[in-house]
Amino acid sequence: FRKLGYTPIKRYPVVARWRNDVDFVQASIYDFQPYVVSGEIKPVANPLVVPQFCLRFNDVDNVGITSAHFTGFVMIGQHAFMPPAKYDQEKYFSDILLWLTKGLGLEHKEIQFHEDSWAGGGNLGPCMEFFSRGIELGNQVYMWYKIKGAGWEDLNIKVLDMGMGHERNCWFSQGSATIYDATFPSVMKKLYKLVGLKPDAELMKRFLPLSSYLNFDETQNIEKTWRFVAKKLDLDVEELKKKILPLAALYSIAEHSRSLLVAFSDGALPSNSGGGYNLRMILRRALSFIEKYNWPINLYAVCEWHADYLKGLFPELKDNLEIVRKIIEVEKAKYKATRQKVRNIVENIVKKNKAIDEKTLIGLYDSQGITPELVKAEAEKQGIEVKIPENFYARVSALHEKLEGPKSMEEKEIEFPVADLPETKLLYLEDYEKVDFEAKVLKIFDHIVVLDKTAFYPTGGGQEHDTGKLNDQEVVDVFKQGSIVLHRLADLPKFKEGDIVKGKVDF
Repeated sequence: FRKLGYTPIKRYPVVARWRNDVDFVQASIYDFQPYVVSGEIKPVANPLVVPQFCLRFNDVDNVGITSAHFTGFVMIGQHAFMPPAKYDQEKYFSDILLWLTKGLGLEHKEIQFHEDSWAGGGNLGPCMEFFSRGIELGNQVYMWYKIKGAGWEDLNIKVLDMGMGHERNCWFSQGSATIYDATFPSVMKKLYKLVGLKPDAELMKRFLPLSSYLNFDETQNIEKTWRFVAKKLDLDVEELKKKILPLAALYSIAEHSRSLLVAFSDGALPSNSGGGYNLRMILRRALSFIEKYNWPINLYAVCEWHADYLKGLFPELKDNLEIVRKIIEVEKAKYKATRQKVRNIVENIVKKNKAIDEKTLIGLYDSQGITPELVKAEAEKQGIEVKIPENFYARVSALHEKLEGPKSMEEKEIEFPVADLPETKLLYLEDYEKVDFEAKVLKIFDHIVVLDKTAFYPTGGGQEHDTGKLNDQEVVDVFKQGSIVLHRLADLPKFKEGDIVKGKVDF
């Protein structure tokens, strides 16, 4: 891409602090929404390419089974942010075609394109998906619109948003048994040796083309699907599970530890709410696999292996390993303490003649962090059979997101007529300790005041707005509309447009 005129840039943190609608970056375009895409801020390079690490938790239970799913992955982002007259869609398409033919070495007849549309992060546009040998390799989106209520409006600039899975392209080009062996081969070799597992190459060759049937999002009866796959392979279903499920668990441990490494390195923490809830979920899922199979795996050591393997692409991960170690140790201690409570909890449920059903399992996990594997193991000691839903972790993640409610990209529903005003000079970018300043009043809308410059930080990126005073009048809210900062006063302003006012930020 460098040879084609794109500037390679470093990845953004996976913790999306500049956005108030999501916790984590889920696609490379998230790096530039909303401010660059809206034209408010210029990109660091234009056009550019970025190896952006992303986190998504909607396919947790598929990780390890289908050999195509991740919670954390690198999206190769090809991006351009151009005024309409300079937007060269033909070149962007030619560039990706060149990558497919020269970079991956594919013949034209092996490439299939599918025209569609795509929407995300408040924007939308037509797109061109590209496939080869039955695998989607990427999607080039021509982002031209901003979603507005039930409709849309033109963006001030036209945006190129191509996302291509790094892991999937590596797997496709290498032809390795699983996507995990292609993505972190040195880590998998160490894990295979440590636990004494050796994949049956012949079985995996036959199983992997059928593994997509076991995608929890696309089957209503997972047990029936397991029987279907086993029949196709001419194997007993329990025999097939005995061979596949330990491998799936090992792949999950490797995959989850990489996601945790990047998230913790970038400043995220496990918690019982928000994005931290999902981090705690995959951490405990990994620990439960280690315990279930009695494997001598140190989760932090696996993170170290990943950091070493990724040092060429993400060298910063090695610098933050001590932070990662401390977080994992604290979480392991909490998990151990939870483990000790399980026996009493199960005994109380049995005494009350309550069933340990799906609702009970979700309740125990959500309220006390007790994994269903722990409940099942303890219940079986007491002669009680417990059935864990196959897509348990995806269900609790979706339930938690539903309970917390959707977040909105919009900071204020009312839009003020500020299009003709010059952009506000942001004094806090020059000196974050600056609390006293003078500015000219450009516009007043009732309680709302627009200045030519300000030291007040507006709401955004997960950070609350500053408070303070303008000429001894209390500032109760600060927010941005495009490149304009608006200040809301507690009372009607005692000054007028054109006046010079004194601002003081509470510090």
